[in-house]
Amino acid sequence: MARPTSFIILLTALVFAVSTRAKQQPNIILILSDDQGWNNTQVSMIPTRSDTRSDYYLTPNLQRLADAGMTFSQAYAPHPVCSPSRHSIQFGMTPAKLKKTSNQGANYPEPFPTTAIPQVLKAAHPEYKAAHFGKWHMHRHPAELGYDASDGRTGNRTGRQLTTDQTKFWPHEDPKRSVSTTDQSIQFITHQAATKTPFYLQISHYAIHLSAEATPASLEKHKARTPGNIHTAYWYAAMIDDLDQAVGRILDTLDELQLNESTYLFFTSDNGGTARQYPDFNKPLKAGKGSYYEGGIRVPFFAVGPGIESASYSETPIVGYDLLSTFADFVGAGEALPSQVEGGSIKKILLNAGKGRVTRPQSGIHFYRPLDSVLIQDNLKLKRTHRTGALELYDLAADLSESDNLAEKRPEQTRKLLEQLRNWVQQIDATTPSQHTPRGRRANSSQGESPSK
Repeated sequence: MARPTSFIILLTALVFAVSTRAKQQPNIILILSDDQGWNNTQVSMIPTRSDTRSDYYLTPNLQRLADAGMTFSQAYAPHPVCSPSRHSIQFGMTPAKLKKTSNQGANYPEPFPTTAIPQVLKAAHPEYKAAHFGKWHMHRHPAELGYDASDGRTGNRTGRQLTTDQTKFWPHEDPKRSVSTTDQSIQFITHQAATKTPFYLQISHYAIHLSAEATPASLEKHKARTPGNIHTAYWYAAMIDDLDQAVGRILDTLDELQLNESTYLFFTSDNGGTARQYPDFNKPLKAGKGSYYEGGIRVPFFAVGPGIESASYSETPIVGYDLLSTFADFVGAGEALPSQVEGGSIKKILLNAGKGRVTRPQSGIHFYRPLDSVLIQDNLKLKRTHRTGALELYDLAADLSESDNLAEKRPEQTRKLLEQLRNWVQQIDATTPSQHTPRGRRANSSQGESPSK
């Protein structure tokens, strides 16, 4: 009898060890909003400046995130339009390196083998399950990149819930699929919690990308409120409210399932807010979606999870292509990172009260497209227009609105940053067009000369 008993004890211990190891791996949730500007929340993105929060929009659940975790005051989307940003986040590389510098390139296959977030996590810990719900806007199917559950290859039109109601704001009970996308996400979380399986979940909301859609209750609520001086559109406030409620449902689910101590949750946007209809929409930031000025690329960013100090802020510049490295760092998957990754981990900053620097293969945060290119190094920002060679240098700490071009006043700093930008462009071969350029177009060379010239 001793031998079977010993075998049972050994087997039980092995099962317990495997189970414990699986439970020790954290869950990771990324919530990605669409076209949400830096100041499109009720949270002051810079604590000392009241003009860095909305004077009209209400986001109590994003406030919950900020109160429970860390707010980054200088977080950037990888690109000022959506599809390039989504590729960049997924693969941890700049859109330029991926040859995804416009939405028109959304359907181009990757120019070289790439490894996505779920694949990196699973390479280190095969027990991970991954899901993506909402807007995908990428060429390869989520299943090809390691997602076990998804909505498939969705895009902007998938999120448009047009009804027979021809009123301006298309009111209904599932605007931008925010309710149904959240339902799917909660079902996935609940199942993984029941089976004690670590998971990665990406919730990519269609909101607040136009067209304008909101629940009747949200529309009525904000129509009755007094508009602000900067933000005045009640229908836009209603859309943000619906998005915020969806975030709140995820937070409530983590509370109910007691997953807060084993889950890291991140919230950010794919690019800055649109300024086409309202020129001052992103004030105090300059311009908006589609631009490399701050209004087009600086975005809200919140993170919460075990070890992250509540109600904390970080001034460290970070970017969306840092997320892959960060997630890998949290699960001990650093060795599984592809060599092409350009982002760095922000884990140490998150666990050190917001202090520290991000280590990347190339120092700073880089942006490139045929029209112009940018390098952000701490608080200095260099922007070059390729067609004319014009240079702009801004000190973002003193001039958040980018109103004072320092390029001629600080020639040595301008020269050093330009050299660094040129070296990066050359290293990643940014100016070489994609092999999958549409007929009649030169994807990366038709709009001006390279900054490397």
